[in-house]
Amino acid sequence: MGRSLPLLSCDPSPLSPSMPGTVVREERKDAARNRKKILDAARAVMERRGLDGVCMDELAAAAGVGKGTLYRRFHDKFALFRALLDDDERVLQDAVRARFGLPKDTPPVRRLLTLWAALVDFVVDHRDVLAAAEVEARRAALAESPPHFWRHLELTRELVGCGVEPERASLLADAWLQSLAADVVRRAVVRTSPDAVRAAWRALPEGLPRQSPVS
Repeated sequence: MGRSLPLLSCDPSPLSPSMPGTVVREERKDAARNRKKILDAARAVMERRGLDGVCMDELAAAAGVGKGTLYRRFHDKFALFRALLDDDERVLQDAVRARFGLPKDTPPVRRLLTLWAALVDFVVDHRDVLAAAEVEARRAALAESPPHFWRHLELTRELVGCGVEPERASLLADAWLQSLAADVVRRAVVRTSPDAVRAAWRALPEGLPRQSPVS
């Protein structure tokens, strides 16, 4: 897995990763600037008013672009939300590929806990957008989406590194990722708080037997 995988392949940006063997065109500088302005404005609006507070016409004005430019790039709010998720997904995957800057001799359990904490944080921080995306993506089999496959692969790899038998590691990764369904996380946050959810979900690996790492 040497390249980032998009959350959903619906962002019309030519920079979105494509299928293997497909040539990716370089995005024009003015188009890239407009895309950044739109996404930055969307983040600012969502921080103030949440997911439902995003109005496309108002967003065009906030970003300083014409409505035609906005709608050519993102035909509706969900296309915009997918682009936001795609950008943040790439940041997360880059951090994982860099192993979060941990030293090479970091114990396997510490690597696993760091990865799991990052996945928990990602879903808690993006719970509203992810929940909307998951509802849409269920029609396209979310569990078979590239990001889900990548998360499962990374968690399984780290669990095996902690000494868990591969088949059991795969099952554990499935169970943990099911607990990270955005609608589940969002309901939990409503009942408690983001910090309480982070603490509870991050504690899941504490039940992992402290086995010797596989050589």
